[in-house]
Amino acid sequence: MSFANLGAAGRIGNLEIKNRTVMTAMGVGVGDPSGNATDEFIRFYTERAKGGAGLIITEVVRVNEKHGRCEYDQLALSSDETIPSFRKLAESVHQYGTKIFAQLHHPGRESYLALHDGLDALVSSSPIPSIVDPQPTRALETEEVEALVRDFAAGAVRAQKAGMDGVELHAGHGYLIQQFLSANDNHRTDKYGGSLENRQRFLMEIIAAVREACGKDYPISVRLSSSEFLEPMGIRSGITVAESALTAKACEAAGVNLINVSAGTYFTGSTIVEPTSFEQGWKIPFAAEIKKHVSIPVAATGVIREPEFADKILADGLIDFVAMGRSWLADPEWAVKALSGRCEDIRKCTGCMYCFETAGETLVTGGSHAFCAVNPYMGQETLYGEPVKDGNHRKAVVVGGGPGGMEAALILAQREFDVTLFEKGERLGGQMYLASLPPHRGKMGYFAQYCEKQFEKLGVDVRLNTEATAEEIHALNPYAVILASGSAPILPRSIPGVDGENVYTPAQILDRKVSLTGKRVVVAGAGLTGMETAEFLAEDGNEVTIFDMLDACGAGAFQPLVLNDTGMLAQMGVRAMPGHKLAEIRKDAVVMEDHAGFQIEIPCDAVVMSLGVRSVNGLKDELSDLQNVIVVGEADKAGQRVPQAVHSAFHAAYDLK
Repeated sequence: MSFANLGAAGRIGNLEIKNRTVMTAMGVGVGDPSGNATDEFIRFYTERAKGGAGLIITEVVRVNEKHGRCEYDQLALSSDETIPSFRKLAESVHQYGTKIFAQLHHPGRESYLALHDGLDALVSSSPIPSIVDPQPTRALETEEVEALVRDFAAGAVRAQKAGMDGVELHAGHGYLIQQFLSANDNHRTDKYGGSLENRQRFLMEIIAAVREACGKDYPISVRLSSSEFLEPMGIRSGITVAESALTAKACEAAGVNLINVSAGTYFTGSTIVEPTSFEQGWKIPFAAEIKKHVSIPVAATGVIREPEFADKILADGLIDFVAMGRSWLADPEWAVKALSGRCEDIRKCTGCMYCFETAGETLVTGGSHAFCAVNPYMGQETLYGEPVKDGNHRKAVVVGGGPGGMEAALILAQREFDVTLFEKGERLGGQMYLASLPPHRGKMGYFAQYCEKQFEKLGVDVRLNTEATAEEIHALNPYAVILASGSAPILPRSIPGVDGENVYTPAQILDRKVSLTGKRVVVAGAGLTGMETAEFLAEDGNEVTIFDMLDACGAGAFQPLVLNDTGMLAQMGVRAMPGHKLAEIRKDAVVMEDHAGFQIEIPCDAVVMSLGVRSVNGLKDELSDLQNVIVVGEADKAGQRVPQAVHSAFHAAYDLK
């Protein structure tokens, strides 16, 4: 399959880009506090250049040391000391014909005092703290704003000296420049506040200063949030698409060469880094509207995963460059594979947000970085190369075709072991397959689709509908066995009625082993699995109540995912009752008990038990006479999520001696 539009060269100012793919800025945290482009950073970006990216835009680069840091391990162009490392980065990326921009940035209030020694307050356009993590915040003085303009220009000069092909000014996602652009945040009375022209002034002065310092031909991109999406919350002073179009037009007049369209602010964070439920290309209409108002190229993001989709939006003239973020984390060779017609070989991002979750865990402290759920190499490119082909066609057995089992079989086959994969069910995917079944969750099935194609090419013997036995495994005389046999649901026998005919598991519901329509259904357990099962049931026209003994739905889970799921449940009319435990199941009702011991009876036709899981690893003892028997994923530790299963399986297969 040919993607002529995606593969066509494009221009940003006088700069030619070899194709229409852009890797957008993402904070992955593989650097160090110095702000230098470390060997890890350089290898990370170089792998994406080698993989065919037309343009790479680095993660946020700070230009001010006093109050401009937003991550512990963040890149910096706030002094000349980092220029040599950026030069190494640019030279490494240029080997593959890829261009690279530095994204210049100031977080404003969306930072942490702990990152700034001696700072008493974060800074913003106005003294309004972040809604996500409120900390003392003050308004910048007029003179300080003018000084920051000079900081941005100085950062651009350093990028140019380092051989970076251009710079991007981050004016979106609720960071400092957007805090000036948004009337909801900007309550200033000086020249930087009030009218739209005044609110744009900070950005326009930065553009002018960069243009003056770097010359008329040095490419400048501006990243804009097309909308803050605040109107549904009753806030009418936020940025809208119409206002962003005016800002884009002003940017073009000021000498900008590219508008890079995204969306959202920290208040509406799921519109910046979207959970898997967001549809592919959902932001493209906003970018297309902005494109109508400018003649310079427009790039846009929007959970774009498939080359066919990317090529079509280019063919339709909606945008000029396809900007992707997490797609490049899941597969650094996205463009090479797409443009050579090997779409089935692309390991697509599932939108699970694990990269965002893990990046945030050490945002302030450092010491680790973002990880990808389906690509264990990501961020560890200096530690792990392609698997060594040393299997010598020795036999290897994998038990279980869930995410861990698939990853183990894939790596072993790449090492040229002869792999037999046993899966007791009728298809591969395990928990990922089930996770793909609730409304708008289809992307969770991407990984299984990818593995199936790779297994065909690598000759993996996949035995579906086959529960592995010790006898069958012994008969194969394997060099290694990886047990990825997963888990089974917990059905507490202490609860009266748990064995009733009206009691089901999430797997039975999601896989439609049991079909419920127009019923009153109670879901016991409001973790992510319970909530997604409740969505599935509500979509099928059932009246659903979900409860949990903890005081909140999704307690302990990654909050952006929880907020997305609870929002969807509310829209679908699902009744949520946290703070209740299951006391009894009857034929036509359940009895729940709150923390005070008060009991309430809820009439229902069916009960779905989502109260956790237990490991299934009985074969371990039966295979104790074999060498190299390794247990991974939930078979090793119940409750592990997909990323832990994939990564533990990767290490088991990659490190096998």
